[in-house]
Amino acid sequence: MPLMRGRPGILIIHSGGIGDLLLALPAMRVFRRSFSLFPLEMMGRPERLSLVAHDLKARALHSIDQAGMAFFYAPEAQLPPRLVQFFSAFRAVLVFGKAGGEILGENLERAGVPRILRVPSFPPEKMKVHVSHFLVEALKGAGIEGEDSFQPLTLPEDSRRFAADFLARHGVGEGEPILAIHPGSGSPRKNWPLENFARVLAWARERARILLIAGPAEAGTREALEAWRKGGTLLADHLPLLSLAALLQKCRAYLGNDSGITHLAASLAVPTVALFGPTDPAVWGPLSPAVRVLRGNPAADFGPAPASSPGPRGGVNIVVEEVLPILGALIG
Repeated sequence: MPLMRGRPGILIIHSGGIGDLLLALPAMRVFRRSFSLFPLEMMGRPERLSLVAHDLKARALHSIDQAGMAFFYAPEAQLPPRLVQFFSAFRAVLVFGKAGGEILGENLERAGVPRILRVPSFPPEKMKVHVSHFLVEALKGAGIEGEDSFQPLTLPEDSRRFAADFLARHGVGEGEPILAIHPGSGSPRKNWPLENFARVLAWARERARILLIAGPAEAGTREALEAWRKGGTLLADHLPLLSLAALLQKCRAYLGNDSGITHLAASLAVPTVALFGPTDPAVWGPLSPAVRVLRGNPAADFGPAPASSPGPRGGVNIVVEEVLPILGALIG
């Protein structure tokens, strides 16, 4: 991790998942605007951070998993001189996260950072307030004022070129409607049953091109995804997040579970149908005005998945008949 030379800058540290990152974006924008004259760098998981780097005009991304960072999460540790030099170059650091946050803040002070803002990643369990609003309010408590109204995520030009080339290679015409479907999430309890997604696919094929999204969360649905690939169905398989974001931006509509990719579609202002189960969308749901959240209760037992729909059953009991009219209105 090279030390960035030039004017003292500001740093944002966020190592959470995609959904958590995007829910924190309004607070990050508020922080960025408050220090608009200074260059921004970010630390966390660089591929995830790449989603917001262009939007926030970040000049560099750094891995939080690099050698030496563990010392900053240990009380009274001997801090590596290289990282002390790195952190001391910033005039302000915004740290998201509860785990080890206080110790990290203390060690950043020891490293010579003059201003450190620590923000919990989410509100206390009994506080029924949306995460994005909570984070912006937490910044106000630290003297950083700003609004958290929705603004679509902006993407760099090279990722938008990738999306245009991808669709052209697969014969998607200009203006042809695309329905993106992401059947996975970070937990089976958050998933709609695969046979329901299969019914949506069968219905949608006559109305739009289908873009299936596969990534690490879809390890248990790979067989189903392969079975669904027919009739011009597109597959975005383990694409870099920025490339996937640019493809989503081209879609007429999106259908998915409570997942980071659903938050990504919503953040891009793609008309989104988000299927929620055990998680409270009033706290964790996407905030985009283009989102329609449907919430079912976690099913006690769906029983074994039928042979016609390979892969595990989901745990969100929303009926297909509730979803189809909404998608139909979005696809047109």
